[in-house]
Amino acid sequence: GKSSLINLLVRFYDSSAGKITFDNIDIKDLSLKTLRENISIVTQRVYIFNDTIAANVSYGEELDDLKVIEALKQAHAYEFVLSMKKGINTVLDEFGTNLSGGQRQRIAIARALYKNPKILILDEATSALDNKSESLISQVIEEVSKDRITFVIAHRLSTIRNASKIALFKNGEIVDIGTQEELLENSTEYQRLYNSANI
Repeated sequence: GKSSLINLLVRFYDSSAGKITFDNIDIKDLSLKTLRENISIVTQRVYIFNDTIAANVSYGEELDDLKVIEALKQAHAYEFVLSMKKGINTVLDEFGTNLSGGQRQRIAIARALYKNPKILILDEATSALDNKSESLISQVIEEVSKDRITFVIAHRLSTIRNASKIALFKNGEIVDIGTQEELLENSTEYQRLYNSANI
């Protein structure tokens, strides 16, 4: 299902049939380096290192304070970072224990945005958050998805309701695909999920 989809998108393995294209280019025609340089992934489990916020956001890339600030702003994290004594130079505890769940997730999103990827994959990025944090992260996802290809993998339908296309997985297979309106009209499986979610 969803794990296989992510593995195919980043080419941990290649499909045995069909093809995946980004901007009409078969991903098999791209080098792994080029493909992966253009993809950022945010997972449910956020890794925060015992280092500054700036170092956490720029992890794996060259540190540029202005780019860090821009990524934090896009992730709606700059305001809470500014309220900290040393701002982007505040040292975070390992695993981000000195941050709330929503703050950790926004740092992770800022890290993903730091390299300005063409493709953003959000794998259950809101599932461990309370409703208020989830609502803010959903707003962030909507804003940062405007100029890039974004895959949002979610069980919470509220996270994906504004997606241009929703693929409904069941038992590891896509059973329906469409906008939320189309799925509500044509998919009994989606209707069942929607009604049980009480959106």
